[in-house]
Amino acid sequence: MEGDRPWAAPTEYVVVGRRWRYAPPPWVMYEAVVDDLKQWLTLLTGEVSPRVAASRRPDAVLLKPWVDPAVTAVELRIEQDGRGSAITVLAYGDVPQLPDESRRRVRYRLGTIFGAALREWVDEPH
Repeated sequence: MEGDRPWAAPTEYVVVGRRWRYAPPPWVMYEAVVDDLKQWLTLLTGEVSPRVAASRRPDAVLLKPWVDPAVTAVELRIEQDGRGSAITVLAYGDVPQLPDESRRRVRYRLGTIFGAALREWVDEPH
């Protein structure tokens, strides 16, 4: 395994990568994904519920399977970013590159999940 990776890459190919910044610290983001995923993630018709396949507190989570069949797994790398945190999301696939339409769909869905739903969950009291 390379560097500080907690596990081997799920597949050889990263088909989409995105990064979001959040106000809460890394441990809050980690717990939101690992402990509260089913409370804030709303699945669309035909999507499969992801599960936490592996995790390392407080900086890494591997979700498998993913909601979109074009993606075999999603890895989250959580890091301190100023007073808050940042999450780098890496979507893995079995092919070196997704077709344009699939790539756009995956990028958009990652945005609705991590850029909107997760952000709303951690920013709202519950």
